[in-house]
Amino acid sequence: MTFLAILMYMGIAELPAVEDYWAMETRVPQVANLMSSKRFRLLKRVVHFNDNTEIPGTIDRFFKVRPLFSFLNTAFRHEPQTPKQSVDEVMVAYKGKTAGNLRQYIKTKPDKWGFKLFARASEDGFIHDMVLYQGKTTLEAHGVPLTPEQQALGATSQIVSVLASTMSSPNTTAIFADNFFTSLELVRYLRDQDCRYTGTARDNRIGKPPLKSIKEMDKKTVPRGTCDYTMSDDGILAVRWKDNKTVTLLSTDMGVEPMSSVSRYCSETKSREPVSCPAVIQTYNANMGGIDKSDMLVHLFRTPMKSKRWYLRLFAYAIDVSLTNAWIVYRRDCKALGENGVPLKSFRLQVFRVASSRRPATSSSRRSSSSSVDSLTADVLTPVRGHRSHTPNEAVRFDLSLFHAPVHAKRQTCKYCSRKGNILRSNVVCRVCRFAYQLAQKYDCAHPAAWNTKEMAGKDWFSSFMGRNPTLSVRKFVTGD
Repeated sequence: MTFLAILMYMGIAELPAVEDYWAMETRVPQVANLMSSKRFRLLKRVVHFNDNTEIPGTIDRFFKVRPLFSFLNTAFRHEPQTPKQSVDEVMVAYKGKTAGNLRQYIKTKPDKWGFKLFARASEDGFIHDMVLYQGKTTLEAHGVPLTPEQQALGATSQIVSVLASTMSSPNTTAIFADNFFTSLELVRYLRDQDCRYTGTARDNRIGKPPLKSIKEMDKKTVPRGTCDYTMSDDGILAVRWKDNKTVTLLSTDMGVEPMSSVSRYCSETKSREPVSCPAVIQTYNANMGGIDKSDMLVHLFRTPMKSKRWYLRLFAYAIDVSLTNAWIVYRRDCKALGENGVPLKSFRLQVFRVASSRRPATSSSRRSSSSSVDSLTADVLTPVRGHRSHTPNEAVRFDLSLFHAPVHAKRQTCKYCSRKGNILRSNVVCRVCRFAYQLAQKYDCAHPAAWNTKEMAGKDWFSSFMGRNPTLSVRKFVTGD
């Protein structure tokens, strides 16, 4: 759980490299105090979600993460769905080479390269179901047997039918999808399943309805806002409406009336003008953005997962979409109670605190009445074992303005003088450099900044310093790096 908590926090405080969370100059205590970098790398290296010995002979190319996404789908389907559901593609960013042709390209997506998923979501962005795309064997690997009616559909229409089959109440639900999925056969299939559907459609997938042709609608003499529609004998509405481009929709959910208006910019008058718009168009625009909203929320705080193992990127997406879905449910509950709730960032931090068994630190009310020297040594780190040691930054080590001062601490190895077979240790640590130094001037590591003064030369430096500063509190101080 601590490993997951660290990944959650990394999505909020992202650094260029994972090692930076433990490095001396960029150390993040919320991460470094929970786990050593060595153990974090070990857990990241060994994490897996399936038995690799069963890979030979399987057609599932997402075998490594299939149990993870099956678990998520089962959990997401239990959440009550809204009456408006949208189906669209999701891209999980990935530009590596090890995944082969599992990596797809969609130029209209913010992440153009990556793994493609098909998902069904509510209008507020809650994802209820996902299908990992791997080509012709996508649905076979997904483990859902197709009925003869579904097999008669096209490949993309089969995706919608499978995602619709997991809905809890299809007879009270309307599905929205774009022209990548829509076909006349799909609309009829869903109608027979008592499920309503609205979607944009390509001209070669709607049969031959008695509508004005797209070529005719695109003429300059045809004003923007022109609408042509027809209703089939089996209750399917076909609408063709001219906006910047001509759009065709099929629907069994909405009609053309009531007509409303939308604001559009006119290049001739250099101003915005009202354009008539059918009701089915406005309903489609209002409910089609569920997947896009989920993508936006996931991109706000994305878990970093750079690795040669391609499936770890899907693992990171699973963490992000789970947190996003949980926040959406939380917002629904807050809305029902008339409360505002916290934003996604604060919600993610709260989950991090619980997962890491940490609570917000409370500041001590005790304040020393001594000099300001005591306040300079107030912020000390708690001892953490197993962290990599670094030599101090030379710019910091020689900077006299930083108030270098010796602080008594647990004995540590001197990083400058120790050699193999000759380990030297000291119990005096510089409060700025955070490293142990030898007190005798014969050693090369003697602190060059604030300690090497004529007054302190040849003496017990720590005793001399404490004698000049009797109000200074002696604190245990370890590097934590």
